[in-house]
Amino acid sequence: MTLSKADILIRRVRAEGRQSMTEMESKKLLASYGIPVARDRMATSEREVILQAQKIGYPVVVKGHGAKLQHKTERGLVKTNLKSAKEVRNAFRAIRASAGDDGEGCIVSPQIAGSREWVAGLIRDAQFGPVVMFGLGGIFTEALADTTFRVAPLGRREAKRMIGEIASRKLLGNFRGEAPVDADQLADVLIGLSKLGMERPDIREVDVNPLITTPKGNVVAVDALVILDENPAASAAPNRTKSNRKKQAEIRAALDEMANAKSVAVVGATRPEANGFSGMFGCMRNFGYRGRLYPVNPRLQEIDGIKAYPNLSSLPEVADLVILSIPAPRVADILRECVATGHKNIHIFSSGFKETGEEEGVRLQREIEAVAREGDLRVIGPNCMGFYVPKNRMLTWENASTKVGPVSLISQSGGNAQDFSNYLTDVYDIGFAKSISYGNALTLDSTDFLDYLAGDEETRIITMYLEGVKDGRLLLEQVKKINRRKPVIIYKSGLTESGARAVSSHTGSMAGGETIWKAFFRQTGAVRVESLEEMADVTQAFHRLRKVRGKRVAVLGFGGGNGVSVADDCAKAGLELPVLSDGLIRKLRKHVPPAGSMIRNPIDAAIAFVYLPLMGEVLDVVARSGEIDHFIVSVPFDWLYKQEPDGAYIETLATYLATEAGKYAGGKPMLVAWRQYEASPKIRRWVPVFKDILMKAGIPVYEGLPKAVRALSKLAEYYEYQGLAK
Repeated sequence: MTLSKADILIRRVRAEGRQSMTEMESKKLLASYGIPVARDRMATSEREVILQAQKIGYPVVVKGHGAKLQHKTERGLVKTNLKSAKEVRNAFRAIRASAGDDGEGCIVSPQIAGSREWVAGLIRDAQFGPVVMFGLGGIFTEALADTTFRVAPLGRREAKRMIGEIASRKLLGNFRGEAPVDADQLADVLIGLSKLGMERPDIREVDVNPLITTPKGNVVAVDALVILDENPAASAAPNRTKSNRKKQAEIRAALDEMANAKSVAVVGATRPEANGFSGMFGCMRNFGYRGRLYPVNPRLQEIDGIKAYPNLSSLPEVADLVILSIPAPRVADILRECVATGHKNIHIFSSGFKETGEEEGVRLQREIEAVAREGDLRVIGPNCMGFYVPKNRMLTWENASTKVGPVSLISQSGGNAQDFSNYLTDVYDIGFAKSISYGNALTLDSTDFLDYLAGDEETRIITMYLEGVKDGRLLLEQVKKINRRKPVIIYKSGLTESGARAVSSHTGSMAGGETIWKAFFRQTGAVRVESLEEMADVTQAFHRLRKVRGKRVAVLGFGGGNGVSVADDCAKAGLELPVLSDGLIRKLRKHVPPAGSMIRNPIDAAIAFVYLPLMGEVLDVVARSGEIDHFIVSVPFDWLYKQEPDGAYIETLATYLATEAGKYAGGKPMLVAWRQYEASPKIRRWVPVFKDILMKAGIPVYEGLPKAVRALSKLAEYYEYQGLAK
């Protein structure tokens, strides 16, 4: 096999017992991937350094060279803008003295003119593999941290999007008489780093800083550092082979069998506690599970009149799903029994494993994983709640809605699975197709469940709560593909926790978990939310609104202070609250009298909430103007309650919004936000009536303008990304 230049270079570095390449070596490697580097020359004597400087042409830069030389600037080993042989000679002597025994000579480079400096780099993340960075470089790299990241591989479009994301992007254009940066050449640098990362798993980090833009707009790598992986045999990203695809198809089929199980065996089934948890068996039975339910417990003859079985071998059939609710030390033996009896689909409710952080728990998890993998078991858990499937009346906690709907949830946390499903149904009257809580992810991980739900016809919206992932690259590939057909809404926790790896470069020091997950969301178009409540808010917007276009919002309500706050909310969320044109204001004034109203945006017009035909006229005029894309109607319950005896006018307004207002909105999406501050149960009792009327009409309803604004913003961002991704 013919070795490449990169192979030869890396072998030589490793043969010398080094992990860090010298600057010269680093630049040679980068140049082989199409990254423009400065034309450096080596010199080991005064005579040679002057000769090389004359060949290059003054002014020049002289830097110390040596395998042990790090942080050259701090050690005084970089001399710039040298304009004569005398200055070069003096620089050589000073560098040689500062470097001492670590010095192996000097690098002579042309002085690259240009006042704009960038940083580009590569880091190998444990979850996502090679990740490319770009940002403002030079002395501002750490000080401003104006950087952006992408998971490799990168195409040209993604590279250019990346370049345009930094806060200092104005420097990319004309600057103090210098030409704009050559965007294609800069994209080539990022694409080259991406290619290097994909092809060379034995490289851990790359740092190019500074990457200088010349007055003509070209970019040149002036300094570079390459760090090799500690493991010479570091492997590339897993190849999705034909056998992998076959295995994934088998997992999909197994998950479908579990979610639609016709028979379930509960090992460790007990009689319900007098004042406590009903147990796995009790929860399934109480929820009305529609299949055959087998309690397994050698100490019991029956549970509530249902025959109990001493073990899995005694069951009348091989169950589609086995739920284990037993002490952790017994799980391995029961898994062996599952293998022996042909039970392949397992949900381990039991806890006390790796999640404890204790040595015994870690040992037990290693043991059950070995048994599961050797026996080819499909295991959900341990330490999880498993399935909630309303259609089949499957439930492993005490109470949940039987309402069936288009939303599915993948949750690492069982508690969050319960809370989110209850909240979404109770607050927004949206049912579930499936909820899967998977805990410690023994043999099945989030990517397996996501792959299954992607093809599930009952699932239209996918929601996810993630703490960590085993294969971030696979997750990225899946979400990017699935998100075009079904929105994927993700609440990712633990983003602020920094990774525990040691880093040796600017790139590595800035590539924490949060920055890489930001790259994940930018590349996939997945909808990022910050809480379970926000995930529910956004899910409602996707459920009740069709495809939306644009970010211009008109808010119809009243109360000046409320208008100021919604302007701030829109700005923070990335929505536009455009000031209405003079022409549009004149048209609205023909309908809305000046007294008690302010027509700018928000449209502050209390009279439109009293005389409802006027509200239709306002919506019609604004919709026809072409100046806005969406409507948000802000409804003050406290004030409206007083318009009719006992607050009945609240229902009147809800009915109008649900039946008539849409006719005047010109097909533009409409959301409704209500607010109520008085401590009055009489007013509060109208909330469910108001919400029910609107939600049944397909209009999203939120408590407070901030929730409505954020939900609409996420929806608009999603469809904007879909347009860019085409």
